[in-house]
Amino acid sequence: MPNKRTSYRNVSQWVFLGYLATTAYGAVDKDLSYCANEPNSLVSDACVSYSTLERLNAELRPSIQYLTHNTDFFTYYRLDLYGRECPFWSDDQGFCGNRACAVDIADEKDIPESWRSSELGKLEGPKASQPTSSVKKGEPSPFRGGLGEETAESCIFEPSDIDKRDYCVPEDESNGKNSVYVSLVDNPERFTGYAGVSAHNVWRAIYQENCFDPQPTGNSPLATFGAVQNLNALKTVMDRRKHEVVQQNLIPPPPEEQCLEKRVFYRVLSGMHASISMHLCWDFMNQTTGQWGPNLQCYKERLHNHPDRIQNIYFNYALLLRAVTKLRSNLKSYTFCSGDKRTNELTRKRIAALTDGLAAHPPVFDESLMFRDENAPVLKEDFRNRFRNVSRLMDCVGCDKCRLWGKIQTAGYGTALKVLFEYDENAENGENPTLRRTELVALVNTLGRLSNSLYAFTRFSAMIEKERMMEEMRAQEAFARLEKESQGETVQEEEEDILRWPEQPELTGEESIGELIWREMEVIWFAFRFIMKSWVDLPLKVWRIYKWGSGVMMDKFLGRDRFQTRPFPYKHALDEL
Repeated sequence: MPNKRTSYRNVSQWVFLGYLATTAYGAVDKDLSYCANEPNSLVSDACVSYSTLERLNAELRPSIQYLTHNTDFFTYYRLDLYGRECPFWSDDQGFCGNRACAVDIADEKDIPESWRSSELGKLEGPKASQPTSSVKKGEPSPFRGGLGEETAESCIFEPSDIDKRDYCVPEDESNGKNSVYVSLVDNPERFTGYAGVSAHNVWRAIYQENCFDPQPTGNSPLATFGAVQNLNALKTVMDRRKHEVVQQNLIPPPPEEQCLEKRVFYRVLSGMHASISMHLCWDFMNQTTGQWGPNLQCYKERLHNHPDRIQNIYFNYALLLRAVTKLRSNLKSYTFCSGDKRTNELTRKRIAALTDGLAAHPPVFDESLMFRDENAPVLKEDFRNRFRNVSRLMDCVGCDKCRLWGKIQTAGYGTALKVLFEYDENAENGENPTLRRTELVALVNTLGRLSNSLYAFTRFSAMIEKERMMEEMRAQEAFARLEKESQGETVQEEEEDILRWPEQPELTGEESIGELIWREMEVIWFAFRFIMKSWVDLPLKVWRIYKWGSGVMMDKFLGRDRFQTRPFPYKHALDEL
């Protein structure tokens, strides 16, 4: 008879086995992404499917990459990076390297200086200040070689001007002398360690701009920004509220019953946030090893479990593709490099290849559905002012690189909105507002950021799938190992517990009466033992049958064919009768 310890061990193994197989099945069968089973479903509020956007990105990404990495016009950006202070709150804890905002700052003393948050957030590469007003557009070298002899400076220089139809605050609004030109190739958007209270306050204030109301109220911390006389009061309110909102969750997505315009505003903000998170997780600095690379855990925490955020990346990509397509005719006569005809023509051909490729496909977003009712002018103005407020908040970011890319992307989205809602696609040249160089650079680089986000999403999805396959393999191996061990123990127990028929010599006819009686007593004793053992072993036999049936059901549940050939585990206690 098997000992109880062995039986209990079998029970615990099968309980563990059932749990492991069930969780592995759930992991394998779970959707790889929100659109894994319906790739042809349309992106909400757009006119294109997820799969179409993915195919478009695969087709257009090489052109976008070339523009943002190999053309002087699109690789330098002009901004006022240091001359402005955050107008909404005074936060001395908002700089990289401070305990309140840097990641794992307690251990930064043990990290090599070049890997620390404060160093990762610094800008690199050549920079040049805005030339004086005496320098005119068209000069071949307005920076006097400040950006390097190989740089076509006429592709980069931009005079200062302002357009009231802007959806973001121009970088030259306050004082052009503080503007600098920064290389975007030398300062890629990636992990810097900037986080904590300061970063949360910025995102919280950005999402609060989604609180539309017919009349500006205190719900928006920036609602009265346009009134200079109220700025000090606003600053006081923001200082008081900044520590109250840190522990709160960001504002949830707006309900579907909201109007299209308000949904679009929210989705632009959410998609921008999600895209930035994707970049940080894709190009992540391991501050232990000093290696750059994808961080799957970062992706899981920030995006994988929030499919709506990834949906909004797709939506923003569609929105920017439509804006670039709408600029097709305007860009044909756009002067990219006024002092270098050859570079100007090469840049125009490159951007034309992108816009022509987009124009060959059906529209992916229909802006004509927005701002159509009687309140359209008021709603559009509110929409425009709120997005301007979002761009102003970038001055509150305490990390140089984060502020740089925050300004670029808010300007890029603002430019896209300006093109979508203020441009007439069929107008003659000169009738539409002329895009400043910073607007066009921001638009194309923001498109490049979204393109990289979609690419990173596909790679992260592949990593998730590989991880799930490994989990399934481990579960199957554990299943097979435990099953083999269990079957081996069962066979051993059966061999030990089988009742053997008494070995008796053949009758010769010369046996005495006592010998014959003893032979019969052995048979009677064997029968008695068999009956008693059958009753004693009955619970174990029932358990074995149940275990076999559970295995068959689990095989069916997991879609395995071996349930058809799984042998019945019970072996009769008599080897012969």
